[in-house]
Amino acid sequence: QDTHHDGEAVVSTQSTGGIQHQGTRALPKSNIHRQMATYINGILKALEKNLESKSKVYDNRCLSALFLMNNYNYIRKNLQESELLHLLQDTHHDGVDLDGRYIDWIHRQMEVYRLWYQGITEAMSDNTTSAVFKESDKLKDSQKDAIKQKFKTFNATLEEQLRIQQKWAIPDPGFRDWVRESNIEAIVLQYCDMVQRYEKVNFSSNNRKYIIYTPDDVEKTLSMFFDQKF
Repeated sequence: QDTHHDGEAVVSTQSTGGIQHQGTRALPKSNIHRQMATYINGILKALEKNLESKSKVYDNRCLSALFLMNNYNYIRKNLQESELLHLLQDTHHDGVDLDGRYIDWIHRQMEVYRLWYQGITEAMSDNTTSAVFKESDKLKDSQKDAIKQKFKTFNATLEEQLRIQQKWAIPDPGFRDWVRESNIEAIVLQYCDMVQRYEKVNFSSNNRKYIIYTPDDVEKTLSMFFDQKF
């Protein structure tokens, strides 16, 4: 299976064909059992190294991270479904938690993927406008501009990322939902707070020119990531 630009898993069923479950339950805990686990571990390590190398072809760090997350999730699920994970756990001489290792790698790459919204979370923070404004306050031009910039940055980034990430793929439905929910949890509540802080403040003759999304709109937009049918 070829590498796709959209971050889909590149591990094909052929690549795991040599390690399908074939009577694993019946294997005795013997030297042969241990040799098989060692062999499969070697295959996994080579595969992981290959994936790391392939991930570097992407210019976008977030897409590179998504590519690795897709593949680590794919490998983990296939090991679980074939019961090879139990074989490897039972015979792994150094006591490494293989399932935990893949989970850890997925979470590490998730932190890299989350860099896409770093700019908008910084824009939504109070760092650029430390004062708390009331509806009756008369703002300086610099204060108005700072608030406008917050919403401009948010709107532009959300729209750009929708255009980009709609084209990306997460084949596993449950994993796709997890990534979407992570985005929603990180962004929507913070955006809701920003709207509540500024929607009644006179920072523009028409605030709705800048506050163009409701929190529900933002959640719906984030839910469209990784969905190429839109």
